[in-house]
Amino acid sequence: MHRLRNLARRIASLFAALGLLGGIGFSALPMFASADALNPLLERSLTLSSSSPGWSYLDGFGSTLNAPPNSGANGKQTGNTFAFKTFTASALIKGFSFQYCTSAAGTCLAPGNNGWAGLSPSATRNADSVSTTDLNVVTSSPTEISNTNWTNTIGPVGSRASHIPLADGTEGNFVVLVNGTVSAGWTMTAVNNETGTPGTADATGKNNYIKLVNGSGQTITAGQPVQIIFFGTTANYLTNPGAGAFFARINDYNDAATLDNTTVVDGGVTVANVINQSISIQTKVLETMSFSVGVHDPNADAITPDFTTNTGIATHGQCDAILTRDNPGATPAIYSATPQNVLKLGNPSADYTLEPGTTWGVNSYWRLSSNSSGGATVYYTGSTLTDAGNDQISPLTDGNGSGTGTASQTGTEQFGLGIDHGAAPGTVGGIVVGDVFPVGDTYDSAFNTLVGTGPDEKYHAPRLYPLVATSPYGSANGTITSGGTAKFSFNANAGTIAVPVASESASVVNCVTAKMRYIANIAATTPAGVYTTKINYVAAPQY
Repeated sequence: MHRLRNLARRIASLFAALGLLGGIGFSALPMFASADALNPLLERSLTLSSSSPGWSYLDGFGSTLNAPPNSGANGKQTGNTFAFKTFTASALIKGFSFQYCTSAAGTCLAPGNNGWAGLSPSATRNADSVSTTDLNVVTSSPTEISNTNWTNTIGPVGSRASHIPLADGTEGNFVVLVNGTVSAGWTMTAVNNETGTPGTADATGKNNYIKLVNGSGQTITAGQPVQIIFFGTTANYLTNPGAGAFFARINDYNDAATLDNTTVVDGGVTVANVINQSISIQTKVLETMSFSVGVHDPNADAITPDFTTNTGIATHGQCDAILTRDNPGATPAIYSATPQNVLKLGNPSADYTLEPGTTWGVNSYWRLSSNSSGGATVYYTGSTLTDAGNDQISPLTDGNGSGTGTASQTGTEQFGLGIDHGAAPGTVGGIVVGDVFPVGDTYDSAFNTLVGTGPDEKYHAPRLYPLVATSPYGSANGTITSGGTAKFSFNANAGTIAVPVASESASVVNCVTAKMRYIANIAATTPAGVYTTKINYVAAPQY
């Protein structure tokens, strides 16, 4: 570089001498840039947030939902990241310029493929279309990102991806980093800076020149890495040209008011990039659902070592379908002959009969997995316990409309149901020895369940979460003695309408499991007979 400086001085002296000898003024010769302009910016690069053309800014569904500003799919509202190192040993830099052209040097035509209508000197630039765009720097209210926002709000400790400001621009849209540290006090403007004019068909007339200035300046020493990032936000962004390669000419200056060859420190260099249309990939994920209703969940109850021997069923996974027989201790022949999904409610020592002085309860289960992004609702239908003479055991109310359910009261006719999920949030079932917990989830030994919402929620032990029991069906855990803590309800119209028992409206449900609990009480005057009912559960995913 020392040789280049000396060469520049010698050539300038030679032309001056020739000018005097030939009788012509030096002003008639081409002007040379200052020797400082020969100091290049080193290790320079330009990274685009999107290389899609400006006319391509929608996602695969033709929407902006998955193509927000500064995203890879959005070529209309893009961001640019310039990275380089300065050559000068040490300088107080007060300005940067970035000029986008179709060539690396010489005259500057801003990139774009809109073309012109008419002929020189009255040509006009065509507007952007569905297949053409001109590069344009749009700056409604450019604001630098503060150190606080950079390190806290949008930094590694923030809730979003590292260093991505909000699309609405409230956290700023550009930042200057020197040696990895925010340099404050910069202002941004964008103007048109082309050699020609639109009327002569050699200029687009769009903003292709960005200036950053700082009255106080920033001292930068040789070799220090500099990053200048322009983020695409809703109101401040760069629109990519419609096709082809382009160049960005970069300079830095020691003056904030005059950005030209007289104040340039390092520069006279370019970075190049090319616009290419995105690859669009399309596929389908079909709707899936697994919903099982049964009377035995080996994961919720102790699995004896001879489970397979007694039932003839292979090892039962913790999120496999609920079993429809509740006799795992029987031999395979007896087990397979047991009626499916039949619960016997009452005193087992008296052939499962109800008694006025005692409350009896029994359990069943349902389990739902679905890839429905809109959640799901589980309903029940059915009638209260009824005998052949149409005598009925009165259904429980929901606590006189309070939505909390009703506790057991012996000596009073009652039939009700509810979800018995323990005291911990969403607890259903238990943990199988050898479970690997998802990152972020913890094991609560008091309730024998996983608690938390770790990132890998596609795998977890059976639990009601994210479904929430609907009132008044969520408090069936506890005691069922007269006036006990457990509460139940039953809708008298459930024979003709589906009644929601648990619901969730925003998340995929997986291995969602409910332990349903049923109780019955009779009065001394309840007519004798064989009482029965059928409760049907219906799952309705929302896609």
